[in-house]
Parts: sequence; C-alpha cells; structure tokens
Amino acid sequence: MSAIQMNHPADNQDVNVKARPYRSLFWPIVLIGVGLMWLLNNVGLISAANISVVFRLWPLVLIVMGFDLLFGRKSPAVGAMIGIITVFVFIGLMLVGPALGLAANLDVQSASYSEPLGDASSAQIELDGAMGALTVSASEDSSNLFDASLNYVGEVEYETSGQSERVISLRQTDDNSGISFFTFNWLADEEPLSWDVSLSPDVPMDLDINGGVGSSRLDLSDIQLQSLNVNSGVGQMTVNLPAMADSYNATINSGTGQIDISIADNAALDLDVNGGVGQVSIDVPETNGSVGIRLEAQSGIGNVSVPGDFRRLSGDDGMGENGVWETENFDSAERQITIDYSGGIGGLNIR
Repeated sequence: MSAIQMNHPADNQDVNVKARPYRSLFWPIVLIGVGLMWLLNNVGLISAANISVVFRLWPLVLIVMGFDLLFGRKSPAVGAMIGIITVFVFIGLMLVGPALGLAANLDVQSASYSEPLGDASSAQIELDGAMGALTVSASEDSSNLFDASLNYVGEVEYETSGQSERVISLRQTDDNSGISFFTFNWLADEEPLSWDVSLSPDVPMDLDINGGVGSSRLDLSDIQLQSLNVNSGVGQMTVNLPAMADSYNATINSGTGQIDISIADNAALDLDVNGGVGQVSIDVPETNGSVGIRLEAQSGIGNVSVPGDFRRLSGDDGMGENGVWETENFDSAERQITIDYSGGIGGLNIR
C-alpha cells in the first residue's frame, strides 16, 4: 500500500515577508524642537535676537537633511539621534549666538524724510519693500511734496532727483542682516515697524508701490493720481482710488492677503487686478447716467460676486467663474470704469 502524502497549501506557498522600511524619527523630533523654540519666544524667555540666529544659520538644515537621507532611513535610532543632535545644536546656538555676534541687526531705527514742493509740476514716487505697516495718504502740509516717517530694521535708501519733474525713491535694502519674512513675525514684541508716507495733493503723481511684509493702507482719495502700480507683498491691503478729471490706469498685483479696493464716486479708470492668495473686494460707485462699469473676470479658485444691476454678457461657470459683466448704461456713460480681473486663490466680490 502506497503511502498517501498530504500536501498543505502552506507548504507549497512561498511566504514573502517584506521588511517594513524604517521610518526616520528625524522630522518628528525636529518639529518638536521648532515648537519648543516658538513656545519659548511666546512666553518671553528668548528674544527676537535669539530667533534671528536660527534663521541666519538655516543652511545647516540642508546639511542635516542630507545626513538624515544618508543614514537616518536605515535605522530609527540613527534618525532619532540626528534629530536630537540637530535640536540641541540649534537651541544652543540660539541661546549663545547673540553673545557670539551671530544675531541679526534687529535694532529698530527711526528716520524722517522730506522733500519741499518747490517748483515741482509732477512727481514719480517709488516705495519699495516696506517691512511693517505701510500708510500712504495726502499731506496736510502744503509746503512739502513728500514726507515719510519710518520705524524700520536693516537699511533703507532715499533718493530724489529732478526739479520740475520730480523723482523720489524710498526702498528697503538687503544688507545681509538676516531680516526677512521669516524673522519679521518674531519682531512682534519689539517696537512696531511702520512707514507713514504723506504726499502733496497739489501735484499730479505716478505711484509705484512694491509691498513688503505687513498691512498696507493706501488712501489716495485726495491725491492727483496719473497712474498707479501696486505689487502687494504679505498682509492685508486697503486702497482708496480717487476720481480725476481724466481717466487713469491702476494696476494692483496681489500677493498673500485680503485686498479691499474702494473707487470714488464719479471716477473714470481702467483697473487691472491680478489675484494672489486671498479675497479681493471692490467697492464701486453707484451706477447712474454718468457712471458705467464693465467687468472682465478670469477667476482662478474662487467665485465672482457682482451687484444685481450687472448683466452678464458672456462666460460660463466652471472652476471659478469666467465672464464679462456690464451695467446697462456702460456704453453711453460719460465716466467709464473697466475692471480686468485675473484670479488666483480666493474670490472676487464687487459691491
């Protein structure tokens, strides 16, 4: 009698046990360290000077990431060790760095600049890279063309040229002090940073404003505006646009943050708005026999909201909304406002 051999499925199958890849503990430990430094700053145990040391030495992070990729993925213990050493090194440098001269120049300085009106018949004004709250408005001093009062860190440059056609430039410069968007938030407990700029309402002006970090309030309602170009940075921005005898062009390129634009009654202008990240709201005048409004919108991620008296001429709904809207009196209106909107992330609200 032949023996009957029983075959079990488990005996005939190759059991492939895949080793789970090691997960490095480097990043969890680093995140704990970052949170610890943030907490120490919030409770006042370390200053902005200490934090600035960390940001000046940020290239060390790339070096440590390289070590983690080479060795940390082979063993959780190695990744944990790299993370712990990294946190201790950065905390140590953060604490002793100011004494070693590694801290950025975070001293808040004050300065004032003035330009007499003189024989100026026109002006081109450039404001570039303000770090802190930026305010621009009409001056109450009829003898000056330009006034600026600053609380700032780092370095600023002020230049002026021309007699009748005046050119004025005020800009934040990079002096390798380590001041940047990343260190700006750590200055919250220091003296507030600000640019307060006053412009003569008696001279036609072309304005070129490049935002930095911080909120901006541009009250241009009493300025003789010939043209406006704004590149916003990071922070909320409010813009009041004037009504001039002649139509003018205004371009606003959004960065990160909400933008609120208000157009004066009886204004006539071509407004180009390029959205970044954040809601854009535009307050328009009431439409009547003399003022008509046309909107051309190419929305990114976000909706377009218009008043009830805007009729849609073209476009359809998709991701965002693209189309053309007009008030019924646009073609016959003496004062025309055209708005060309290219959206980013965030909606457009015409109200």
